[in-house]
Amino acid sequence: MLPIAMKVPLEDALAYLPRRSVVEYRRGQVVYDETNPSVGLYLVAQGRVKVSVTMEDGSQSVSGIFTSDDLFGESALLGLTRRQECAAALETTTLMSWTSEDIEEQIERQPKLGMALIQKLVKRCLDFEERLQSLALDKTPERVASSLLRFAERFGSPNGDGAVRIPPITHQLLSEYLGTSREIVTFQMNYLRREGLLRYSRKGIEIHTDALAERVRKEAR
Repeated sequence: MLPIAMKVPLEDALAYLPRRSVVEYRRGQVVYDETNPSVGLYLVAQGRVKVSVTMEDGSQSVSGIFTSDDLFGESALLGLTRRQECAAALETTTLMSWTSEDIEEQIERQPKLGMALIQKLVKRCLDFEERLQSLALDKTPERVASSLLRFAERFGSPNGDGAVRIPPITHQLLSEYLGTSREIVTFQMNYLRREGLLRYSRKGIEIHTDALAERVRKEAR
């Protein structure tokens, strides 16, 4: 499935949130987990964070990858004291954060912040719905391609040759995001590279989004 196209502009939550000092996290450092749960919202000022959920069999399922200007940690707004969720830095990352009390007070001062957060969370729910549909209906090649297109739309930057460049994503991380094995992801990534639809290295992934999207549409038909 292809990424959701938004038809109305969203309110910018960052326009209503007060500035806070940033905290730096090293690669692999945990931001919060089950024993030290999220206490509020976090903003990625620079870098990337993965949020994962521990399944009953002990495996990790990546629920989201967040980059600059992304908000995460919203489960704290429900007052959940224990949740099988972990957020960790994928690289050197700086974060800004607000407690649940900070958010409530700011919404009282700036009601549009409430609407901005609702819009952001609804869009995130739609993204999850799309991913669940893909997991249920699509074969692995379509799931890999659709996820790469989603990443390109969210945090890609165009290259001069028409491709879109995204930061490096390991095959292990992509497999946890897709709910499949690393070996299968490696096979599919190599296939897409041989077909000339992407290039990748330790520095990043370059995706020919138009050609890849057309491939997804053809396979969907």
